[in-house]
Amino acid sequence: MKKTLAILLALAMLLPALFSCAQSAENGDEAAQPGTDPGTVTPAEEEEEDPTAALYADLPTGDYDGFPFTFLNNISNFAYTLMSAEELTGEGINDAIFNRNHKVEDALNITIEEQLVCYSEVTSGMNAAIAAGDDTYACFWNEAGFVSAFGTSGKLLNVNEISALNLAKPWWEGAAMSEIQILDKLFYLVGDIHLMFKESFWMCGYNRSLLDQNQLDNPYDLVKEGTWTIDRMKAEMEAAALDLNGDGTMDGNDRFGVTCYSGCFHPFYMAADEVLITRNADGIPENVTLGDRFYAVYEKIVDTMFSADATSRYVCMDGKTQNIAQYENGWHGVFLSGHALFYLEPIGSLKKLREMDNEFGIVPFPKYEDAQKNYVTYIATYAAMCGIPITNSDPERTGVILENLCAESHGDLRQAYVDTTLNFKYIRDEESKEMLDLILSTGRFNLCDLLGVAAIKDALASNASAGKTEVASAVAKMEKVAAKTLDKALSNILGA
Repeated sequence: MKKTLAILLALAMLLPALFSCAQSAENGDEAAQPGTDPGTVTPAEEEEEDPTAALYADLPTGDYDGFPFTFLNNISNFAYTLMSAEELTGEGINDAIFNRNHKVEDALNITIEEQLVCYSEVTSGMNAAIAAGDDTYACFWNEAGFVSAFGTSGKLLNVNEISALNLAKPWWEGAAMSEIQILDKLFYLVGDIHLMFKESFWMCGYNRSLLDQNQLDNPYDLVKEGTWTIDRMKAEMEAAALDLNGDGTMDGNDRFGVTCYSGCFHPFYMAADEVLITRNADGIPENVTLGDRFYAVYEKIVDTMFSADATSRYVCMDGKTQNIAQYENGWHGVFLSGHALFYLEPIGSLKKLREMDNEFGIVPFPKYEDAQKNYVTYIATYAAMCGIPITNSDPERTGVILENLCAESHGDLRQAYVDTTLNFKYIRDEESKEMLDLILSTGRFNLCDLLGVAAIKDALASNASAGKTEVASAVAKMEKVAAKTLDKALSNILGA
């Protein structure tokens, strides 16, 4: 009996401890490990670090005592270029820019002062300021073809020497900038900060309704299969074209396989993964000796788009096709009205199609052949780039401001741009979003545009537009001029 009482008393003494353990188990608490303070949070209990917060954690800071950050910016007839907004309006891009600017102004104690003028005034204004040693403009934006002239003439700072800029961050277009960097020299900035860069990527729009009517393969599916080529595109253009009024002549009253202007020549050979300037083993640009594949690509482009056969049967070409003035925006209106299967233009021109009544989509320019590994998108010479003039009295301050503005553009402004670009009456958002991402991720500058080496490029374009398939002799005549121009540009850039 005494033994039984002793056992019962021992159990009674243990009950509070057992009850406490049960409560801990119910609440998910873990027993403290040997040598651990029971009040210490173990690593397993720590909250995961916010990857977005980590991305922005090392943004440069500063207090610039109300400094007026003043810059020149260009007006465009097709692209978004505004870098400032006066008030919130409920429109996505406007409000994202307004919020971005105010956040950076408050964080750095600055005011942002944009002077918006036409491209020629940006050029003349900056040339005058640099010549006078005037540092009013901390930086400027303009079309790449105009900004590059400042870089090749020694009027811009090397942005690689500005420590406040972290060009490895995702808000900068690192791939595009690496293509235009020469050794350690980089004079241009492109990124989420200015939307005209994205607006200048060439794309191929297509009318889904006409595809269905003619029982044609969807280019979206062909892109995913890797079989979207010039030949496939030509076959679909021929199938869709129709002499609607039966008068035996293709004009603005009929239906075409494609509508475009002659500038589409450059996107086609770039999409075929051909270039006119490459880099040698030392990373120095040099003119390409055009080979058999290039000339085969050239002939296919001319045959498909510029030959008399093409423009008389299925290509609506600005300046060549009759009776297209009846449409608002001319050859653009041919597509808007449902009179063309394909539409070749930079992304920014999609605004012209906002009220299109047919369902449509976008894809990259076609490859030359199935065996070609990747799609390539031409970034036009009018893509906006930022230059920092040599008259800038405080490059590091400018770097801090630009880094913060670009970083704050990476979220809301980037998303607002995608939403606005694909905000149409009839478009399949998910498919088009996927294709827009592909186009924007495969962009490539033509170094000819940025180094001012135009002799061979212009000879190719003029001969193609005239429908001439033999162009080797015209190229040969321009080789010495191209070599001399390139040497001069490189001498200015590298200081040789």
